[in-house]
Amino acid sequence: MTTTPGALIKSSHNSSSVSVRADLTSAHIEVWEALASPGTWWTGHERLAIAQIIRIAIEEEQPVPPWESASSLGRLTETGPLSAELQDAIYRLAAHAGTLTEDWYSRLRDATAITPEQWVEVIEIAASVVSVLRFAEVLGLEKPDFPPAIGGEPSRKTQPSKPAKHHWVPVVHLEEMTEELAPYYQGLTILPPVVRALSSVPSAMAALFLLSSAQYIPMQEMADLNWSRGTLSRRQIEFVAGRLSAHRECFY
Repeated sequence: MTTTPGALIKSSHNSSSVSVRADLTSAHIEVWEALASPGTWWTGHERLAIAQIIRIAIEEEQPVPPWESASSLGRLTETGPLSAELQDAIYRLAAHAGTLTEDWYSRLRDATAITPEQWVEVIEIAASVVSVLRFAEVLGLEKPDFPPAIGGEPSRKTQPSKPAKHHWVPVVHLEEMTEELAPYYQGLTILPPVVRALSSVPSAMAALFLLSSAQYIPMQEMADLNWSRGTLSRRQIEFVAGRLSAHRECFY
């Protein structure tokens, strides 16, 4: 059985009579390839362990309440090298993101010694896994398996990130834009918090913008209120996005 990221996603997207846009398939293949590869701060094996916890959390019919420990209840298996505290944090992020607070995040860092950059990469993995699996679920497609881990070490490349208002993690400010961040920063006079949120890990930024462009609106088209890819109008897109954000209690 073929287990390459491309084959797994294509098999999923071709598993029903629903026609999936080519750019969506391409974006999902790209994040699935990154999922099993060494990242900036986690190995491919560690990234898949994180992904497995996220999958468990979002597929459970009755998730463990946020005040309880999923790991101690035996709900998390095959999570590899991750500590129990980190497993529980990842589970809560996936199942109960609306309950997270800055105090909770500070306690997480104290308990696990996780760095802000490592946490940003966890966010990237969560966004990738939830996007691909929920997409398959709502369209009635077969959910793709995870690809096998790719060996190698994380790059551990740092960015000139600093604390900023509205963020729990340091971010790279506009005046300190690096080459890796240029595709997302160039041409901007100010940086909205949502744009710079994951900037301490450019590969996480890349995944977020890739998924956002395919599943929502390309960043360069954001100011065009009449933009459309030929399917939904911009107003229809924003209506769906607003309803979904309200349903998911995603406010900013």
